[in-house]
Amino acid sequence: MPSWLFTKIVSPVTGLLKQGLSPPKLAMVIALGITLSVFPVIGTTTGLCAVVALLFRLNLPAIQVANYAAFPLQIMLFFPFLEIGEAVSGNSLGTISEDTLVSAFNAGFIEAIQELAGYLLLACLGWAIATVPLFFILYFIMKPLLQKYGAAVLPATPSGS
Repeated sequence: MPSWLFTKIVSPVTGLLKQGLSPPKLAMVIALGITLSVFPVIGTTTGLCAVVALLFRLNLPAIQVANYAAFPLQIMLFFPFLEIGEAVSGNSLGTISEDTLVSAFNAGFIEAIQELAGYLLLACLGWAIATVPLFFILYFIMKPLLQKYGAAVLPATPSGS
């Protein structure tokens, strides 16, 4: 990698992402970013992650990187969340394809919400049920990995952070 690229781009960005984060805090931010990124309503997760990061004083760039990195999971997990929501509520709206979901959002956010409201509500119910277990699974996977391997890439942080 050219030294100018590392000096001008890579180093400042990694410093910003890790700023003030110990491995356990970074694990929490990454797990939270991924958990929020799979919220079933396409186009809402950037704002959702920003609000949560600002509300809880978390590292905003780090949570957004986790959010964007996990974006493909948002569409893939829509259907399992929908199934969970249908099972819990006892409602079934029939099948919906991934193409129908994506094309509805491509037509416009408001139009998609109107057209898919029932599906979105059931998927949001499924997401709400899966959120806590998903967060803790991700956190408890990320924490030991970052504690073991993060020391090589994370800067030293003051005690208590």
